[in-house]
Amino acid sequence: MALGGAHIAWLPSHERLVALADDVAEIVDLALANSVVLDRFTGTAVLAGEHARQIGALGYVARASGVDLDARRDHPFHPDTTQVEPVLRTGGDVLARFGVRAGEVQASVRLLGLLLADAEPGTVLRERPRRVPGGRVAGVGLVEGWRGTIAHRVEIEADGRIARLKVVDPSFLTWPALPVALRDTIVTDFPVSNKSFNLSYAGNDL
Repeated sequence: MALGGAHIAWLPSHERLVALADDVAEIVDLALANSVVLDRFTGTAVLAGEHARQIGALGYVARASGVDLDARRDHPFHPDTTQVEPVLRTGGDVLARFGVRAGEVQASVRLLGLLLADAEPGTVLRERPRRVPGGRVAGVGLVEGWRGTIAHRVEIEADGRIARLKVVDPSFLTWPALPVALRDTIVTDFPVSNKSFNLSYAGNDL
């Protein structure tokens, strides 16, 4: 049976990741200590939790509105990802989205500390999935990207050729939430509001 896999050339140390997380925390503290920043972020472009659920928003946008979704925990690929600590806010404004993203840096470093304990550089090989003779095989994969859940669906012919492939970027589902959040937002607050969502334009067209 042919094998598939990956070669890991180098892995960061947990100490290095903790140092980076500490640097980010310092920047976050500096930003929120600025009264102008805090004023611009607070109460701006509010997305209510009810609207986030109805629209199907994902990732930090949803979690900043109190919607607890995370594919690492809900569709785990490793036992340690079930221990992901949700970073939730309920304000739904720019400040809440900033807070979730800042908190997820710390949560991700804690998770990486668990995953790195079982990882080491080298070649990792896995047996390829067995094909179904005479038929097309289909599969779906869900992973948590930094903007939210990314869905992959692939269909493979019996001879190994890819017949269909569809990738759904989380931005595709979250974009409709932006105009809802902007309903009561003044024009001068559009840039900071838009960047607090930080959605992908290219990802919308996958």
